[in-house]
Amino acid sequence: MERDAIARIAVEYCWSMKEKENAFEEAVAKTVEFVKNSLPGGLEIDMEWLKEHLKLSITQEVSDYLMLQGEDQKTKDKWWSEQKNDNMLGHWSRWARYLGKVKNWSPAIIDSIDKTTDKILDAVDDPKRNTLLCDRRGLVLGYVQSGKTAHYTGLINKALDAGFQLIIVLAGMHDSLRIQTQTRLDEEVLGFETSIDVLLKNGMVGKLIGVGELSYPSELKLRTYTTRDPKGDFNKARANKIEDLEGRPSVFIVKKNATVLKNLYQFFRTGNLTKAHLLKQGKAIIANIPMLMIDDEADQASVNTKAISDENGNILPDYEPSRVNAEIRRIYTLFSNKAYVGYTATPYANIFIHDEAGTEEYGSELFPKDFILCLPKPSNYIGPAEFFGLNRDDGERMRLIREVQYDPLFVPAKAKKGHVPEKLPDTLVEAIGAFLIASSIRFFRGQKNDHMSMLIHAARYTDIHFEIKDLVAGKINDIKNRLRYEDPKEPSSFAARLELLWEEDFAETSLHMRQSFFDLAGECEMPEWPAVFEGIGHVLQKLEVLAVNGISDDELKYNDYPEGRIVIAVGGDKLSRGLTLEGLSTSYFLRASSFYDTLMQMGRWFGYRPGYLDVCRLYTTPTLAEWFGHIAVATEELRSELFDMDQRGALPKEYGLKVRTHSELYIAAKNKMQAAYEMQDDYSNIVSETTKFELDDEDFFRDNQSAVDHFIRQLGAPDEDYLLKKRPRKYAQAASMPKHYFWEHVDGFSICSFLSEYKTARNAPRANSSRLREYISKQMAKGGLTDWTVCLINAGDSGQQTGKAFEIGGLPIERGVKRAKGEKRGAKAFGRLLSQDHEYIDFDDAQIDRVAELRTKASSAKGKRSKIIKDSLGADWEAAAYIRRELRGSQPHHGLMLIYPIEKADSVFSSLPEEIVPIGIGLVFPPSHESTPVSYMGNNVFRALEEEDALE
Repeated sequence: MERDAIARIAVEYCWSMKEKENAFEEAVAKTVEFVKNSLPGGLEIDMEWLKEHLKLSITQEVSDYLMLQGEDQKTKDKWWSEQKNDNMLGHWSRWARYLGKVKNWSPAIIDSIDKTTDKILDAVDDPKRNTLLCDRRGLVLGYVQSGKTAHYTGLINKALDAGFQLIIVLAGMHDSLRIQTQTRLDEEVLGFETSIDVLLKNGMVGKLIGVGELSYPSELKLRTYTTRDPKGDFNKARANKIEDLEGRPSVFIVKKNATVLKNLYQFFRTGNLTKAHLLKQGKAIIANIPMLMIDDEADQASVNTKAISDENGNILPDYEPSRVNAEIRRIYTLFSNKAYVGYTATPYANIFIHDEAGTEEYGSELFPKDFILCLPKPSNYIGPAEFFGLNRDDGERMRLIREVQYDPLFVPAKAKKGHVPEKLPDTLVEAIGAFLIASSIRFFRGQKNDHMSMLIHAARYTDIHFEIKDLVAGKINDIKNRLRYEDPKEPSSFAARLELLWEEDFAETSLHMRQSFFDLAGECEMPEWPAVFEGIGHVLQKLEVLAVNGISDDELKYNDYPEGRIVIAVGGDKLSRGLTLEGLSTSYFLRASSFYDTLMQMGRWFGYRPGYLDVCRLYTTPTLAEWFGHIAVATEELRSELFDMDQRGALPKEYGLKVRTHSELYIAAKNKMQAAYEMQDDYSNIVSETTKFELDDEDFFRDNQSAVDHFIRQLGAPDEDYLLKKRPRKYAQAASMPKHYFWEHVDGFSICSFLSEYKTARNAPRANSSRLREYISKQMAKGGLTDWTVCLINAGDSGQQTGKAFEIGGLPIERGVKRAKGEKRGAKAFGRLLSQDHEYIDFDDAQIDRVAELRTKASSAKGKRSKIIKDSLGADWEAAAYIRRELRGSQPHHGLMLIYPIEKADSVFSSLPEEIVPIGIGLVFPPSHESTPVSYMGNNVFRALEEEDALE
C-alpha cells in the first residue's frame, strides 16, 4: 500500500480515536500501532513523518466567523436553517466526503465551511420562492491564499441542493485564473472532465473526476458551457448550442472580461430561454430561474471606476459605469430571484462602493447591502499577523525576510517597458540557492512528490519577464555545470556557497522557528549537509523556469503533475491575483505599490506551509517590507473592528467608515472609492503605540529622551499610593507591587505640549506625534481628553538584569521593558510596545472585574468572533476595542499615556551609545462622543509609483 493511501486511512483512524474522547497524543499512539500492525506496508512508513502528518491534519482549529447584517436581516426568515435537515444535501454531502476521504481535510475545517455557508444561505432568499423581487448582495472577507475558493465551492454545492438553478462564477481577469477555477470546480462541483483536449485523447468518452468518482447519480448531474481549455471561456458559438436552461442546473465559469460578459448577457437576454421564464416589466426579466453569482476577487474589475456624481456630489441618474462593472450589473439585473456574493481578501474598494447609486439600465451598484461575512482563520494559516509578529506581545517575528536593493543592471525601482536586465543580482542568485536548499529539505521531510514553487516578481511588463526567465534559465544551467565539475571542497565553488547559506541561514533560522513558533512550524527537522546536497541534485533534475503572464505559453498546470512539479515562476500581474503558486517557499519581490489592496494581493507568500514554514524566504527591499508590515497592522485592525461592530449591531454600510478612519497609505485607487472622502485618522477607541523609530539617527533618541525627561520633571512628584488606592483588593495585602510611577489629572494641554517635543518616526503608521496632538486638541475643544493619567513604566528587577539602572526625570528606573530583537529593517523595531494588561493599568478593582466578564463574553459568543490575535500570555487583543467601548465609553474626557523606557541589550537598539535610553509611548483613547478625525495627504513618492503601476 502506498504512503498516501496509508496516510488517509491513518487520519481517519486517528479521528475516530480522538472522537472517543482520547487525548491527541493517545490517539496518535494508537494510530501508529494500527498502521504498523494492520496495514500492508505500514512497517515501512517513517513514523516521525506520520506523527507530524497527523498533527497537521488533526490538531487544526478554526476560529468563529463574524458577520455584519443589513437592516432587515434580523427580521428576515432563516429559511435554510428550517429546511436544511429535510434536504438530501446530495451535492454538499458528496463534496464534504471528498474533502475528508480524498483530500484529507480536517473535520474542523469542513465543519467551519458548513456553518458559514449556512449563514450565507439564510442571508439570501429561498430560491424556490415564486416572487419577482429577490435580490440579496453580500461580501465574504477572507485572507490572501487562505482557502476562499474552497469556501465558495462549498457554497455552490450547498446552493445547488437548496434549489438554485443557475450558478455564474466570475473567475478573475486572466485566463489562467479562470482555468484554475474551472479545474477546481470540475473536480469539486461538476464531477466530470470538461477539457475538450482531454476528451479527444480519451476518444470523446466522458470522464468522471473528483466528486464524480465518489458518486454520480442522475439527480446530481449538472450542465456547464465553459471548459478548462485555454479557449474554454463562454462565447457566441457556445451560446448558439444552448437550447434552454430548464432541467438540470447550469454552471458558467467566466472571466471578468467585457466581451465575454457581453456575450453572456446577450445569451440570457435573447437566447433560447423558454417564454415561461420571460416576463415583461418595462424590459425582459428572467423569472423562476433562481441565480447565484459568485464574484471571485470582487475588488478587482467588478467595482465601478467611472464618475457617478456631478461636481456637487449629486448622484447622476444615468451615469455610464466602467465596462466590466456595467456588464456584470446588466446580467445580474436580468434575473428576478438572484443573489450576489463577492469574495476578496482586500475589501477596501467594495465597502467604499456607494450604497445608494444606480441607474435604470444597469441597476444598483454592487454594494454588499445584506451582509459582510469575515471568514474564520484556521490555526495553521500563516498570514500577515503571524508573519509580522502581530499576535505576540513580545514583538517576536518570524525571521524569514531577507533584504535586497534595486539593481539598475537588473530591474530598477521604476523600470520602464522595454528595459533589458543585463545580469542577475547576487541576492537573486542567493534566493535561487535558497530555493534549491528548501526544496531539498522538503525532499528529506517526505514531500518529494509535493509541488514546489519559487516566485520572481520584479516588474509588471511581460517583455521584462521573458528576459528574466532567460537569465534565470541560464543561471540554472550554470549551477548544474558548476555542481557537476567543481570541487565542492573549494571555498569558491558554488557547492561551498550553498553549504555556507545552509549553515548560516537555514540551520539557524529553523532552530529559531522551532523554539519560537513551534505551534506553526513544528519540529523543523534539519538534515545534515551531505543529505541536503544530494537532494539538490534531484531538485535540479525536475526544476523548470516559466514565464507566467498574459502572453506566455507557459502554464503552471500543477494538476497534470501527480508526482509533483518544481518551478521558478517569473511574472507580474498574473501572479498577483488569485492564481495559486503551489508549495511556494521562496519569493523574490521588487514590485512597488502604495495601495493596500494591490500590495497585499501580491503577497503570495501568505497561506499554508505545512512542514516547511521554516525554510520559506521572502527577499524584498526594506521599504517594501515596511509597507507590508504596516498594511498587515492596518488590516488586522480593520478585522478587529468587525467584532466591536458586530456587538453593536452595526450595518454593512457603516464598515466603510471604519476603514476610512484607519487609513495610512492609499487604501485603493480613487476611482474605486467614489463614496469615500478625504483620508483621515480618527483615534477614537484605539491604542496608538510607537513601534517604529529612526534607528540610524542617534539625535532622534537623544531628543526624545530629553523631551521625556523634561515632561516628567514638569509633572512633579508621582503619586506613590496610586495603585494601592485604585486596586486595594489586589495590592493591600501584597508583599510587593509594580514599581511604575503615576500622575493623575494631567491636563490635555500638557500632553499636547509633550507631543510637540517628542518626535515619532517619519513613517510611523498610527503613532504620529503631530496627528496625535492635533486630534487631542480638537477633542479638547469639544470637552474631550481634558484629563489624563500618565504612567512611567519601571520594569523593576527581574533577577536577570542585563542593563544598568538609570534615571528619567530624576526618577530611578531599574530596568527598561524587554522587546524581541526583531529585524532592523527601515524604522521598524518590533510588533507591539504595550503589554496588554497595561491598557487597563488605570482601572480600579470593579473595572478589572468587568474586563474579565467582557473577555469571557467575547470568547464564548458562539459564531460571533474570529480569535485571530492573542499575545504570548493568551490575552485577547481583538476584544480590546469592545472592552474599551464598554468601560471607557462613559469617560470621553479621560485618556491614558504610558511611557516605556526600553532595554537595549539584545534588541535593535543595542548599538546605541551607553548614555542613550530609547523611549516609546502608548496612548489609550476612549470612544469619542464627537468624532474629530485628523486629515492628511499621502506621500507623493507613493503616488508617483502607483501612477506608473496602477492596476485596473
